[in-house]
Amino acid sequence: MDGQRASRSRIRPIAGGLLLLWIGGALALAGCMPDIGTQTVPEAMEFDPGTGRVPQPTVLVINPATGKIDMSLAGVTVPADCLAQTAMPVAQCEFYQYLQSLDGFPTTAGAIAPATAALIPASLKATNVVVVDIARQKTFPDLAFGVDEATKNLTIDPTAGWDVGALYVGAVRGYANGVKAVGPVEAVDGIEVVASSVMFLLKEETSLMCGAATAADIPASCPYMTLLTQQMPDAEARASLVSLEAVRQGLGALGAFGAMTDLGGMPKAEQAVLWAFPTHSASVIELDPTKGLLPKVNGTREIRLKVKGEVDPATVTAWSLDAPGTVFLLDLTALANDDLGGGLPAFSVAVADGALVLTADADLPDGHTIATLVTTGVKNPAGVALVAPPITVLLKSRGPLVDAQGHSQVPSDVSDGDAAQLEGGRADFATLLDDELFASLTGLARADLAYVYGFNFPNP
Repeated sequence: MDGQRASRSRIRPIAGGLLLLWIGGALALAGCMPDIGTQTVPEAMEFDPGTGRVPQPTVLVINPATGKIDMSLAGVTVPADCLAQTAMPVAQCEFYQYLQSLDGFPTTAGAIAPATAALIPASLKATNVVVVDIARQKTFPDLAFGVDEATKNLTIDPTAGWDVGALYVGAVRGYANGVKAVGPVEAVDGIEVVASSVMFLLKEETSLMCGAATAADIPASCPYMTLLTQQMPDAEARASLVSLEAVRQGLGALGAFGAMTDLGGMPKAEQAVLWAFPTHSASVIELDPTKGLLPKVNGTREIRLKVKGEVDPATVTAWSLDAPGTVFLLDLTALANDDLGGGLPAFSVAVADGALVLTADADLPDGHTIATLVTTGVKNPAGVALVAPPITVLLKSRGPLVDAQGHSQVPSDVSDGDAAQLEGGRADFATLLDDELFASLTGLARADLAYVYGFNFPNP
């Protein structure tokens, strides 16, 4: 379970293949939409719910009744008992259950915005790809941009993770002043990228239903009805306009287009695509080796776990055989050698400078695999428990992360290579967590773990 196994792992944008559909799943407006109001150029930022080519993560899969991610809005039924079902791999099932427990997306999740052609990396400037935090009224800094040439996706990576409890609006600038796409050989500087037809409609200032309250009441003379009935049956067109209008109103209620104009400096007319997404409100100890979000070792005895968000110091206590606690320090090398005393080093824990500071009573052995575990007993001042970061969820999975052929068992979120790297750590933790003696001594259950990570001391 050493840190080297996970040092290069990357979690793709959350639910890359599934959290792509509209709320309600009723949109019939797909690739048949004509390009109305856009320039007749060949490339665009995509917003096509019919094919799943939409930016993500997205607020459109937050259930308004519960305020949490709802996979059923993407057409996915998540089993209540992951071990008793065969519809999907156990690891995938547990990851979906985790997502549905959140009131927003993980802070380490990347974002993507699909395009009809690969974008030119040099055009991906901070002024052309912008994320603003509506609640805090500021532009989000420190974003890294890339292009996935295979999928033609623009990738957006928050280099230090998103803030907790935020509502973000992302946008890509198009047209003459914006990003450029790879075009014909003679177009050495690339070609313009414009808004898709759907995004053009979502940017409209007036009702796409021409003020009607229901689908049946949309007048046949409504220009948007006239447009769609050229492409699809009347009933289908009415249903599509109802769904589109709901999204248009939702973005309007958030003030998304105006926030991008005022805070992000991107006029509405130049916004080739725009979307919104929240992050979970609970505090988290982030874990992502690619972002340097790892335990910090100071000297021979101290380990710091940085917390994003607030934490109540009264809930942070060191576990020992004599006293239950919410923070564990384990020497897995010693435990593997049946050295219980050495495997449970005595330590203290405190909260300082926004971190949990674990201090061992004696020097920790060089080269040993040291694990830090934090339970959901650690809470913020409002009494809300820490949530686990995605990598912790994968490391404590009861099912393997790869199949016999080496393919990811969480394919929508974790690549084959990353799943293979994480599987070694997961298997090691499974051996520990499934050990009856360890369970009886600690009382630990997977559901109680908000953070778990092991590394070769002293180098996370």
